[in-house]
Amino acid sequence: MRLAKGPRPWAVRLFALAFLAQALAIFWHDITHLAQTQAALAAGMPGIAMDRDLTIITVSARLTIALIPVALVWLVASRLARWLIVAFALGKLLMMPYNLGTTVPGDAIAPLWLGSLLLSLAGAALLLTPGAGRWFARSETPSTPTSR
Repeated sequence: MRLAKGPRPWAVRLFALAFLAQALAIFWHDITHLAQTQAALAAGMPGIAMDRDLTIITVSARLTIALIPVALVWLVASRLARWLIVAFALGKLLMMPYNLGTTVPGDAIAPLWLGSLLLSLAGAALLLTPGAGRWFARSETPSTPTSR
């Protein structure tokens, strides 16, 4: 893997900003509502004794996992990461009816959940713009050796 050279197009910059914002917002919410996060994780993984420390580790790991594709796109212009981001964003969109169905009837949609979904979809769409596509293509072409 080679580091991507040259300025990033605005679409890639906005993608990185959107994904960083959504990942940090979820992390901040989860870490500041630790008891609620711990209960949600314990309900989702009943076989694991979820204590405060494991909750913090899990929340931190999820932040790291969310930032890996951003780093791959930003630093090495990974085309694989680009398409995985698009696929996962589409997966979130397809799961939206299920996720809305699991909310308690009468409860409002969580603004953080909706904002995260919208930022993910917008960020993925930005990676499909023509400017981003040219940047990914240019970053993939091997550079010609310079003569001495």
